[in-house]
Amino acid sequence: LKLSTDDKSFETFANVNASVGVLESMRDASNIQNSKWNDTAFPVSTDIFFFAYLRTETKISAEYNQQRLPNHEMYCVYLNEDNSTWSEGGCKWGGVSKPKLCTCDHLSAFTILMAKHPIELKYMEELTYTGLGFSIVSLTLCLVIEFLVWNAVVKTNIAHFRHTVLVNITVCLLIAHCSFLAAPVPSASPPYWCLPLTVMKHFCFLAAFFWMLCLSLGLLHQVIFVFVHLRKKVYLGLCLFLGYICPLVIVIVTFITYDNGRPGSYYSGETCWLIYEAALKGSIHAFLFPVFIIVFVNMFTMVVVISRILKPNLSEGSSHDEKEVARSIVKTIVLLTPTLGITWILGLFVLMLDLTTTPYAQIVNYAFTFFNSFQGFFILLTGCFGEKKVSY
Repeated sequence: LKLSTDDKSFETFANVNASVGVLESMRDASNIQNSKWNDTAFPVSTDIFFFAYLRTETKISAEYNQQRLPNHEMYCVYLNEDNSTWSEGGCKWGGVSKPKLCTCDHLSAFTILMAKHPIELKYMEELTYTGLGFSIVSLTLCLVIEFLVWNAVVKTNIAHFRHTVLVNITVCLLIAHCSFLAAPVPSASPPYWCLPLTVMKHFCFLAAFFWMLCLSLGLLHQVIFVFVHLRKKVYLGLCLFLGYICPLVIVIVTFITYDNGRPGSYYSGETCWLIYEAALKGSIHAFLFPVFIIVFVNMFTMVVVISRILKPNLSEGSSHDEKEVARSIVKTIVLLTPTLGITWILGLFVLMLDLTTTPYAQIVNYAFTFFNSFQGFFILLTGCFGEKKVSY
């Protein structure tokens, strides 16, 4: 037997017998929730389910007529007659894959509730701001080092290409991170401050990734076309176009498309960042699409470089020191991952995994925040100190 009522006043089941279901009425059941459920939302039209037969495990499909919001927990509860409260004892929610399924090991009057607020991960803000602080100091130090050792390390075209790209990646990330920290509490900042910060972060993060793409393309050319040297003006001209013109065009088009940067359309006044509404919906995709495309291209570059390490030169013949090859592969991965932004691929899994999917979503979110907030620190270690001439 299934009863459905309107608004917040609905009838509920009071007692279930082993053989006969005895139905009693209880008004305003939404008012009997205890403090644990004060932070949950009842559906506009609440479905209460009744069963008058015995089973070892009862499976019910609860129609929640409001769309479940991402990262919001759902609770399968039943009406506990002893203390007139909702309880989730013996009931389990079906998860993200089966959001309307409740599995219970007893019979009673059931309903499903949704948390009013999304799940918040502990210490995420502290980890983010600590990592960004380390990155800002590290990126500043990296620029100082590049300035001091430029003449000593830039003696060939390839070295000039690499360090030029590294400096531009560093500058873009430094400005982006500073913009991120400029409004740690957007609600406490002047309202006119949020839009320029969002635009600056949008542009600088995109510019950093496009410069990473330039580094990736340079490596690909060096590995595939060994005997064809890049001309300095051509490569630097291409880098300037990809590194600054492309992200600028993306930001301008996105700004105009989303109501000329209107709050709630282009950016959120609560976060001072682009908006994610749903899959393929929201201004954030003007950032995600180019970033993930670049990351996949950079991953392909890394695979090509590793395959080149595994393939012996003609002079080496078939002899291969497996330990030396393994060390070279590990060194390549460690040195290229920060400067090519490979760790940002974790962002794809952050979007795919709902925070109710424990513990995988939590692990991915913490890993994404750690590696990318400390990216500037890793660039200092691998891009600057990883250069033999710099370390000397």
